[in-house]
Amino acid sequence: MRLLRTEITPFIDDVVYVDLRDQPFLWSPFHSQPTFHSHPEMELVFIIEGFGKRIIGNKLEPFESGDMVFVGPNLSHVWLSDAAFYEENSQLQSRVIVVYFNPKTLINVFDSVKEFQSIREMIQQSSKGIRIFGGTRDIIADKLIELSGKTGYEKVVGLLGIMNLISVSSDKYIIDDDESDNRDNLRPDKLIEVINFIKGNLQKQITLTQVAEIAGMTEQSFCRFFKKRTRKNYSQYLNDLRISLAKELLTQTDQPISDIAHLCGYNSDSHFCRIFKEHVGESPFKYKAFMHPNKSPY
Repeated sequence: MRLLRTEITPFIDDVVYVDLRDQPFLWSPFHSQPTFHSHPEMELVFIIEGFGKRIIGNKLEPFESGDMVFVGPNLSHVWLSDAAFYEENSQLQSRVIVVYFNPKTLINVFDSVKEFQSIREMIQQSSKGIRIFGGTRDIIADKLIELSGKTGYEKVVGLLGIMNLISVSSDKYIIDDDESDNRDNLRPDKLIEVINFIKGNLQKQITLTQVAEIAGMTEQSFCRFFKKRTRKNYSQYLNDLRISLAKELLTQTDQPISDIAHLCGYNSDSHFCRIFKEHVGESPFKYKAFMHPNKSPY
């Protein structure tokens, strides 16, 4: 099975991302189908409902409702629902909570605070996958459901509490103790290359031809590929990023609207204003006036 090396961070804005999925069969919204993949983000998976087989590193094992696994950075993995889930008129359903967290965001805290020693050791163990079971799993399952309703600081603190529980618990075992890896069979995720290029060049004109060439596809094939992976048209995704940047600049700076339009990749002020109003519901002038009531929006 070929391994896709990808990333999750470019798709999400949160330090801790909690995803409650209700699906006919298990698949990641960041892929168009179940894909054997790895990423630098850590991942905690709790199967609420479903069964099949999962591959963690080089270990193939069955899973069922109640299965909980902590996947470390760059560890290859995939969950494959049983064939019964794909049958026509199947009434089976899959429900799962997945938490993504990039360890780089708190690595300095983990390294400098001695109280996090057990969490540091657990993160090292997670490079081979950790299955959590018994009473610890039940406690964490309840906390995961609570975590899905939290935001910001509370979500980060909640995750740290869960990681501490895993680190001190004896209700766990290492999944993949095989020292071999899949690096000889890697393929890079072209979508990540495209997204990183887009985010690094928002102030410039970005053509469909450019991004299609980065992906190594024709323009038509790229558009289908992009829509299938992101659930958005390429132009829609590009405008979403640019308007998000525009809102940030309008909120945090005193720059004129015309300058902000150009910084966000729009050569025409009128085109920028039209797209901004379509996304936000009001013109950038009104938006800036609301954010800076004592300053001129011009």
